Amino acid sequence: MAIVEDQTSLGLLFESSPAHPARTSPAAAAAFCAGVAAILGSPFSLTAGASTLLGVVALLLGILGLAQASRDGVAGGLLAALALVLALGTLALVGVRYAGIDTTVGDAWLPSIVHALRWLTALLPHR
Repeated sequence: MAIVEDQTSLGLLFESSPAHPARTSPAAAAAFCAGVAAILGSPFSLTAGASTLLGVVALLLGILGLAQASRDGVAGGLLAALALVLALGTLALVGVRYAGIDTTVGDAWLPSIVHALRWLTALLPHR
């Protein structure tokens, strides 16, 4: 009988918890995803335009996400801040490339990436 009393008192403890439910800002989550995609595409010359566009989107959504996360009951401030860092890093890499310094280090990795993808594809069952 003491076990039942402990479970109900534990349930009452959780029900009376002062923690308020919080939701993550959709703008912060989208900004983080765009920032990660932008920084991953920035070392390649083929994806410089897409990385720039994603960097700008991540920058704008990151600012919006920070504004939303400052409200009560909305989380995602860290995601938005990380998105801003990723977006600014992407825009800096692409900007330095247009200034004449070659930052397309990923182009040398392409044969290795293609080889690794073909090896992984060979592991999949074929019909």
